[in-house]
Amino acid sequence: VTGGTDSITGVAFTGELKGFPQYKTVSPLTTLAYHLKEEDTSLTADTAVDLLFASSSTLFGVELEVSNKDVMLNKDYVAESILADNQAAIAAQSIATYLESVTETVGSAVKGADESDKGSNFTTKSAKVEGYRSIARQIRDTVGAKTEINPETLFNKVKLPNGNAWTTTGSLDTTARQTVKSSLDNVRLQLGELSRSELYNANYLTTQIQAVNRGVKEDYAVQAERLAKGDPSRFKSINELVTESTGSLAQIEKDKANETDADTSKKPSTDFFQLGGMTYTMQEKGEDAITLSFKSTPGQMFVVGTEIQKGQFLNNESGPFRPNEALNYAKAAPTIIATQVTASSGKVYEITLANPGFQVLSSQLKDATKYLPVALSGYVAQDSFDGVKWTTSPVQPFTASVAANQTSTSATLSDKLGSVTHEIEYNSSTSRYEYSKTPEGGSKTLVAHIADFTNEAQWTNISSKDAARRFQISNVDTNQIHSPNATNEYKLSLNGGSQETMTNTGLKSGGRQLRYAPLDSTTNVSLAPTDGENAPNGPFTLLNGLESVSTTAQFINNTLTVTAGKNSYVITYTSN
Repeated sequence: VTGGTDSITGVAFTGELKGFPQYKTVSPLTTLAYHLKEEDTSLTADTAVDLLFASSSTLFGVELEVSNKDVMLNKDYVAESILADNQAAIAAQSIATYLESVTETVGSAVKGADESDKGSNFTTKSAKVEGYRSIARQIRDTVGAKTEINPETLFNKVKLPNGNAWTTTGSLDTTARQTVKSSLDNVRLQLGELSRSELYNANYLTTQIQAVNRGVKEDYAVQAERLAKGDPSRFKSINELVTESTGSLAQIEKDKANETDADTSKKPSTDFFQLGGMTYTMQEKGEDAITLSFKSTPGQMFVVGTEIQKGQFLNNESGPFRPNEALNYAKAAPTIIATQVTASSGKVYEITLANPGFQVLSSQLKDATKYLPVALSGYVAQDSFDGVKWTTSPVQPFTASVAANQTSTSATLSDKLGSVTHEIEYNSSTSRYEYSKTPEGGSKTLVAHIADFTNEAQWTNISSKDAARRFQISNVDTNQIHSPNATNEYKLSLNGGSQETMTNTGLKSGGRQLRYAPLDSTTNVSLAPTDGENAPNGPFTLLNGLESVSTTAQFINNTLTVTAGKNSYVITYTSN
């Protein structure tokens, strides 16, 4: 297929698309498969196609499984995106746009370089075809597992249309080639993210993808040619390309304007399966497992749909989860394990994600592993003889920081009578937290225990002679809920939605109550101390209507988070 004009972008098609008789559609992917088969004679049409699908997340930065190849090979994947809201079709659009972006940009650079050396070896069409052939050669020459397309080294694979070596490379030195690579890598990242963005509707995603498609062909192709000739050039940012191109696209969906606003294009939160906060671990071969850390927390996660299914993606309120933004992201690890932080009925979801690609491979409900509460400055022991008035204990063994995923903490204190090791740990066999002491040369003795270790919750002593015992968690806020004034407020975000102001009133039983119950809605969420008389600063009980969602909720760094089933609740305190 040659010639014609793209009905959505309005840009003339300059290359040549190839296909196979057994498939109904001709596309950039079938074109690459055709040239891959030509360059690697060990492949058939079907095995060339299957190789590209199996390696799609690595080659293109977009996941499209072999089981979904019918979408790209036998259907109009743009129409399928819109009419069926098919995420696999969105991925097919992204792959097609990426291949066209690479071949259009590289082809334009090749033609420009050739002309600057007074060559006439390439037409616009043949230069773009050579772009596809170069990708095929790069894939063929990769030993072992396939790697991502490298636009910088593609130029080393270019040949003249007659098959001879290409030497008229103009101003395409290393710096120029790296400029092309950087621009196309940004295209790859943007299209990969759009392919995973289940949060947004198909109209918006298609508009974004086709805006990239038009922008690359109208701008990057021109800049690549100028760069190769040694003329001044500037590759615009992806945001600039999209902003400038959206208005020039044809109407994508019948009787509906193209959607360009991300916020209004989000699917309703009632369509989400809420997971809440999660921890993420990766493990490269021969290395210890690591817990991913981020400059900014990824936030509350969910999947779009009523349950977790293979092929889905984790999302937060701003789009798809980006594990590759972790400060310690392990690129060579085959998977990412995402585990819920907050248990429901003693269970948490453990979700295995592919790497790269980041799609769900599997999920399972597991018994929740109980960890010690995170405490930057440890735990402050408190004593009471009446259970009402509490004082700081003279013995403070647990002053060390307690990190995430820590199941025990201990310290040895010495005095004139000898040393004693104090330890708090979670005992999975008894399903409780236990405080024990071990004197020097003696046996470990259980002192107290508690089912849920929360801030200022009273422990059960083994000896009735001991004073009542509890611990303050250093980083848990101990002055909540604040009395209202002109500068402070509490806001509720339900299921990742917008923040809504809660009323703040005093309770006769002690403490204060927050509530969000708008008159035009059946929503009625409230938060109050579980024991307002003895513990007005928490833990708190969260109610949704008459249903008790949690009785152990706590504010940590002015934020209280509870996840239960499909619902997530985040209450945030701010003071100006």
